[in-house]
Amino acid sequence: MSNADDRRYVRVAALQPPLRVDAHMPNLHLLRQTADRLVAEAPLDLLVLPEVFDGILKVDRSAEQAEQSRQFLSTLARACRVNVIGGSIGYVDGAGLRYNSCFLVDRTGREVARYDKRVLFSREADRRIAGTDSGIVELDGLRIGVLICADLWWPEPARAMLDRVDVLCVPAKTTVATEPHTTYARAVWHNLALVRAMENGVAVVVSDWSLARHDHQRTTDGVRTAGTHYTSGASTICDPGHRPELERMQRTLHTGVAGVLRADIDLQRLIDYRAYRRSVGLLPGQI
Repeated sequence: MSNADDRRYVRVAALQPPLRVDAHMPNLHLLRQTADRLVAEAPLDLLVLPEVFDGILKVDRSAEQAEQSRQFLSTLARACRVNVIGGSIGYVDGAGLRYNSCFLVDRTGREVARYDKRVLFSREADRRIAGTDSGIVELDGLRIGVLICADLWWPEPARAMLDRVDVLCVPAKTTVATEPHTTYARAVWHNLALVRAMENGVAVVVSDWSLARHDHQRTTDGVRTAGTHYTSGASTICDPGHRPELERMQRTLHTGVAGVLRADIDLQRLIDYRAYRRSVGLLPGQI
């Protein structure tokens, strides 16, 4: 974290890459190239990747492939000297249980925590196990919370982090069935992230796949069929400390295009914002 005038600023970036389904190694190469370019432009403290950042959606993925993605995060963090919120991958633990897991890695490449998605979406509920841990970790003295995609739709997980985190990171893959739904999904997600930021006094950083159509094959009950879905590009960085300057409070990428969002988050502003919300009765007493 940078320091100036006794204030603490956290330099964050949320990626919104043009990932492709089943393009394992190309997706990893794309993320590495993007991160290299980012840190060459200016230092970063925190890099947030999307949900299923390696593009492998199938539940029966190979353990070797999953391990490659997991090790990629350590290599990326170490090479770029940045703390990485590793989006998520399909992960099978030692007991054979399947999760949607986010691995958190510090600047040295050391894996410091794993968070498993708790609110399972649609068919995911039949294929994976819901996590139970809180998703709170400290990196470089920064209090970080992690939720994965649908976790953000329930207010309780974010509220449970009140006064325990300063930045809430949300890897996402905003999947919708038809192209007209992508505009709707972006609007809903941008509003959802802003509400969670405002009601809890935290910065919210969402990293999503960019706007795209995805054609893929899937197997259901032994029958292989073609499928199509869309991602909407709903990445955003919300910082309520900038109230009432709406343009600074929420950053988004126009119409879901591929790109990167960057922001310097002033932690003292967030403390001041929470104090204000308490003074007017909009936050409970100090926990």
